[in-house]
Formats: sequence, structure tokens, C-alpha cells
Amino acid sequence: MPLDTRSNTPWNIVLRKFGMSQNQLAFELNCDKSKISRARHYGRGLIDQHTQVRLLRLAKQKDVNLTKDDLIPDV
Repeated sequence: MPLDTRSNTPWNIVLRKFGMSQNQLAFELNCDKSKISRARHYGRGLIDQHTQVRLLRLAKQKDVNLTKDDLIPDV
């Protein structure tokens, strides 16, 4: 079953805002692409705190409009 990339999980929001594939983003974050893949495919696509900080720094470097609210799920 293909992943619905339109869903508003934190990882899907991040990928859309950066305009990168999950492989490209994993490379930029210097992490294994399976970390992102697992989070997107299971549960609510949560992003751990350490990765949130790294994403916010990368967004600042790449001039991407990413906010703290993008990194947490809607409840």
C-alpha cells in the first residue's frame, strides 16, 4: 500500500517544506534513511527531539520556512 504523502504527519510536512526526497533529507541530516522511512510508515510520523533541533538548523541554513509547530502532530 503506497504511503499517502498528503497526510499531515510531521515527517510528511517536513519533506514537503524542504522539497526533498527522504533519501536527500537523510543525507543532509547525516542519518540513516530507514529512520525517516520507519517513522513515516508507522504511527503518527513523530520526530524525536534531537532530530527536531537538527531539522530547524538545516531549515535556517537552507532558508526553509519550518516552524516548531510543523514538527509536532495535530492532536
